[in-house]
Amino acid sequence: MASPETTEWHFPNRAAPLGSPAYYAVRFSPPVQRQRDALLIAWEHLIQDIAERPIDPGVARTKLDWWRAEIANLSTGRARHPLALALQAQGLAAPATAAMISVIDAAEDDIRSPSPADESAFAASCRQGRGSFFELLAQLENAGDDVTTACRDAGGYCAAIERVQRLAERPERVPPALSPTSLGRLSRAQRVRRFDELFGQFDISSLGEAPPLPGLARRLTALAMALHNKIRRTGYAVSDQLIDRPPIAHLWTAWRCR
Repeated sequence: MASPETTEWHFPNRAAPLGSPAYYAVRFSPPVQRQRDALLIAWEHLIQDIAERPIDPGVARTKLDWWRAEIANLSTGRARHPLALALQAQGLAAPATAAMISVIDAAEDDIRSPSPADESAFAASCRQGRGSFFELLAQLENAGDDVTTACRDAGGYCAAIERVQRLAERPERVPPALSPTSLGRLSRAQRVRRFDELFGQFDISSLGEAPPLPGLARRLTALAMALHNKIRRTGYAVSDQLIDRPPIAHLWTAWRCR
């Protein structure tokens, strides 16, 4: 029987609360995968939370080191953390550990260098973070190299959309040329062109021709694309507000990708 400490991570959880895009992305996972996907979303969120505005960067890096050791324990069936125990019970083991370590490494890089110097550094950081998480989803489905490559780009794109959506709250997460101050000097057309160039670093247009992404990655990407379309229709008016879609829109998008 699962303990209360373990079940707190089950679906829905703090990383996939009711009505959120993550909730609907997981809700339409096959029943046999739903808890596993919810746990993976929760784990990625936990790692990101450690790196998010750390009060003490040294303490945050120590926590990430602890999780590296815990991933090694997971691969040998000796996990200790309630979330790791829940993942272990779902059969997560050695094949997934390399991608999980990459997610942790990306979080540590964000602690050391939270602000990308330019557009290419921004894209690289996004691919390393959520791109590694999407690669993990591909490995769990024993996908080929072509799917893994597509996953890295799709995951990077999803991370980029989230950073731009939260630009007003976390301006340091985008290149200086896209800071609220810099955007205030641009016309609507100039903003659209600048952000279109930023997102042009991700080859999302080819996903329809590429092998299908794993289900959870496919739904998260579709939700990010839908949000991107809404943000673009505003002329990327993200410098002083959070633009989002209503839960019913998230549900519809995820349902279409089920």
